[in-house]
Amino acid sequence: MGDADFRATEPAISYANTAPDTGLLRAGYTQRGKDRRKEHLVVSFQLPPAAADGARLGPLGRWYHETLAHRRCFVWLQGTLSRTIYVLRCVPPHQHSHRTRPPVARISRRRWHQTTLDSEAQLLKSCWPVPERVRLFLPTFPVDERRAHRYAERTYVANGAFGRVYRVRDTLAGGDSRRWYALKVLQKSNIVLSDAVGQVRDEVKIQTVCGHHPFIVPCVDYWQDRTRLFLLSEFFGNGELFHRLKSFTSQLVQLYVAELALAIDFLHNAGIIYRDLKPENVLLDDQFHLKLIDFGLSKWLSVSSRTGTLCGTIQYMAPEILRGEPYGHAVDWWALGVLACRMYTGRYPLMDPAHHLRASVTELPIAPPPSSPYSSTAIDGPVANRRLLPASADRLPPDGRDLLHRLLEPDPRARLRSLLQLQRIALYQHYRWEDVRTRKIVPRDLFDDECLVREEDAVLFTDF
Repeated sequence: MGDADFRATEPAISYANTAPDTGLLRAGYTQRGKDRRKEHLVVSFQLPPAAADGARLGPLGRWYHETLAHRRCFVWLQGTLSRTIYVLRCVPPHQHSHRTRPPVARISRRRWHQTTLDSEAQLLKSCWPVPERVRLFLPTFPVDERRAHRYAERTYVANGAFGRVYRVRDTLAGGDSRRWYALKVLQKSNIVLSDAVGQVRDEVKIQTVCGHHPFIVPCVDYWQDRTRLFLLSEFFGNGELFHRLKSFTSQLVQLYVAELALAIDFLHNAGIIYRDLKPENVLLDDQFHLKLIDFGLSKWLSVSSRTGTLCGTIQYMAPEILRGEPYGHAVDWWALGVLACRMYTGRYPLMDPAHHLRASVTELPIAPPPSSPYSSTAIDGPVANRRLLPASADRLPPDGRDLLHRLLEPDPRARLRSLLQLQRIALYQHYRWEDVRTRKIVPRDLFDDECLVREEDAVLFTDF
């Protein structure tokens, strides 16, 4: 025991009872000490030279070698168990084939809650996999496979670019069960093929944000299933502007232009350009107030900014759009002027859009179709310093003609393009604008039954 010393070595293991060679034992100690400097500190005893018979080592030597052998087995077993546990944690559990069990995501989408984001287990079960046709419209359109079934008594109303619109009734509403809604059903395949995914998402966001305005139709709800998008909005039984009214008095035109101007100015101040003002997108509520609908061509555009997309209805497109020039919010005021001209005179302005299209695309001659709504006397040259108003506008009051001239100004920089400018012209001097905002002026008091279209001849919608 007096010859014992401390070394960071581990001697060779002997499984027999024969005495090991002392010289070889010392060489093994030295070599292993060089290779394994970072091993645990092991106490090794320097034994005296022993005979070949293992029994002459004594009980202490046998105990020593047995302890080393047990320790080596314990270290090997510990390492093997650690590696086995690591492998079991990394390998995913066995999954059955989709033929025997439907994907988890298809079921869990119906139980999607905010608490899913707080639970790692629920997140793994419900987030993935999500089909591409669903992911494109998330998170704007939540997934709901059953919500469409609650709206019954569908009545077809109109066709659109991506789908159809129906008049429906909510079967789960309590006191409002007799209330009608307009359900717009869009096909995802048509939207994706037209590269209009962003356009549809902007439409829903804009209509949701601006739906609280008194002259804008709100979007009540929206969702998606595997193949369709659904947009639910309020339904107005009087239908479109020109399908319910066939003529307009001067006081009624004055009120309707004021209501549309309030809606357009509100959109512009919110950073939105409408770009599709036409009679088909102007509805009449039960009291004959105006309501703007269909924000499919609307776009987020800040004040004084410009865009260059060629879109809209050609009869209501401003000259700068037809020429392919960058344009701003002033194009909506031009469309308001065209609509006011139709309400005043029943005709479009005397401007041929084909001329401006020829100027922007000279290699493609464009001629108006035989059923063009423009007069045969429409001016085919530049609109500057030319007559734009039809001949029937000469019978209008001077303030009415002044309104049309200011709105139908070919130069967007000189055009009337704000609510403040409209309030300062002669037609709206001392006008009750606050009563217009609060809907205190009843349009039904401003015209008689001769201005109405017979109910049996009226059509609610033709397009949206």
